Amino acid sequence: MQISLRSHTLSQPLSRVCCAILSALMLLAPAAEAAPARSKSRTSKSGASKSGAKTPPAAPAPQPEPSKPEPAAAAPVAAPVAESKPAAEPARAAPEPKPVAESKPAAQSKPTAPRAAPLARAAPAPTPAPAAGPGRMRIGVGGDLFLENARMTGVQGINASRIDESFAYNSLGFVSVTAWLNTSVPTVSERLRVGAGLRVFGNYAAGGGEPFGFGLLNEAFVNGEYGLPVADKMEVVFGGRAGLSFLVPTEGQGTNLAGEIRRLQEQGVAVWSVPRVGWLLGPSVGARRRMSDRIWLRADLNGQIGQQYLFATSQEISGLRYTKNWSTLALRLGLNLGAEFAL
Repeated sequence: MQISLRSHTLSQPLSRVCCAILSALMLLAPAAEAAPARSKSRTSKSGASKSGAKTPPAAPAPQPEPSKPEPAAAAPVAAPVAESKPAAEPARAAPEPKPVAESKPAAQSKPTAPRAAPLARAAPAPTPAPAAGPGRMRIGVGGDLFLENARMTGVQGINASRIDESFAYNSLGFVSVTAWLNTSVPTVSERLRVGAGLRVFGNYAAGGGEPFGFGLLNEAFVNGEYGLPVADKMEVVFGGRAGLSFLVPTEGQGTNLAGEIRRLQEQGVAVWSVPRVGWLLGPSVGARRRMSDRIWLRADLNGQIGQQYLFATSQEISGLRYTKNWSTLALRLGLNLGAEFAL
């Protein structure tokens, strides 16, 4: 009985020692296993940081993020569950190349090509101008019936003596022909037209009691007119003209300018057988009617004043002072009947 009690008392300390040893082994075993896990996590984190730095070369800004897990590694060692966190962190670094997809230059350049097409479609095709609109150029021709009241003023002087050679006359003819070309001035008004013309009198001579032949008379002028519509296809035309006249001396029966020039040349007077120049100026009023898209008929009353210079000579011949001055001044009132054609 004493032996059993003694053995029972000895067995209790032994069991306590064994339990202490076993509990110490159980505590040391996880610490030993955690040490290699700690080294493995550090190596895996460093590898993950290196791989994270290499993968996104195009986006250097996100590089600081892999360094954030390092403080977590210095934290107190946790259970083996900590091994799954380093494996998940590299997976976060993988989608970081998204900023590369954010650059969309191709999307910005798309609108350039399609926008050009609508502009071309929106531009309307130019509408052709009418075949004979008011702005088209026109050519006209007409005949003139005129009355004239004129005077030839002439003075011949030798030294102090003067001889008056003046006389009044009317034109022997009463018909002339006029051709003109005009166009509108759209910058001012479609109704305003300007142009130029030529009037041919033919052989111009003085009739009446003292017939005298002057020569071939022609006029070149510029004109302007303004058409005011008053009815369907009808308009009143107000105009005016100004220009130069050219008289070509010609030989003929009776006294004439060419014979006078020849006589003076034989006497030693320095006169030339060249065309004589003058000027003209006058207004007009008339009516014009459109007969078709390209034809107009018109009638105009015109008044005109003109002067022609025939002689203007002053020189000394054989010790004598010789002067001769001739010029004509004519007032004409005429009616022009003509037609215009669109070009």
